[in-house]
Amino acid sequence: MVRVEAFVWSALVRLLLGVLPAERVLRVFDAFPRRRCPAEAVEPLSERQVALAGACLGRALARSQYLRTRRQPHAVVFGVRGSVAAFAAHAWLEPYDAPGDDFIELRRIAR
Repeated sequence: MVRVEAFVWSALVRLLLGVLPAERVLRVFDAFPRRRCPAEAVEPLSERQVALAGACLGRALARSQYLRTRRQPHAVVFGVRGSVAAFAAHAWLEPYDAPGDDFIELRRIAR
C-alpha cells in the first residue's frame, strides 16, 4: 500500500510542478484530507521511494504530503548556497533531513 501511495504522490508532484510553483502545489495538496486516526509516529518515505517526483524539490513535496496525510508535523525548507558562479538550491524536510553544507534557509513552510 505504501508503494502505491508513494507512486501516486510522486506522479502528482511531477505533473503539478510542471505547471505550478511549489507553494501552489502544496496548497493543492492541502485540499486532500488527512487520515482520521490520531497521529502515530511514522518515518517519511525514502528518497528512493519517491524518485519519480524528480529532483530534491519534487521528492521533498511528495514526502511531505505522505507525512501530512498521517498528521506528522514537519516543514518543507528551501535553501541556497554559493555565488553567481557556483549557485545551488536545495529543498528538504525538517526535522527528518539535514540541509547539507552551507545552505542558507530562504523559506520554510510548516505542514
